[in-house]
Amino acid sequence: MRPPPRLLVAARLLLGQTQAEVAADSGISAKSIFKAENGTAGIVSVEKLMRHYAAKGVSFIEPGSKPGWGIQTDFLQRDYDAESAALGQ
Repeated sequence: MRPPPRLLVAARLLLGQTQAEVAADSGISAKSIFKAENGTAGIVSVEKLMRHYAAKGVSFIEPGSKPGWGIQTDFLQRDYDAESAALGQ
C-alpha cells in the first residue's frame, strides 16, 4: 500500500532534507522524488523511496482499526519542551 504523497513530503522534511539531498543519498532521481511527492510516480519509485526513509529512521503506519495514515521516527524521542531546550530556545 502506498502512503499519501503528503506523507512522503513529511518524511523528507522530518529528515531536514531537500529533494536534491534525498536524491543524492538514495540514488533515486530528483525527478522521481518530485513525482512521488505529487502522486504521479510509479509504485517502484514510491517503494524505493519508502525503503530509503525507513533506513533513515522514518516509518509509515498504514491505516488499521482507525482510519488514516501515520508516520513515526526513531530519532525524535523528546517532547516539544525538551527538544526546544536542547536546541537552546
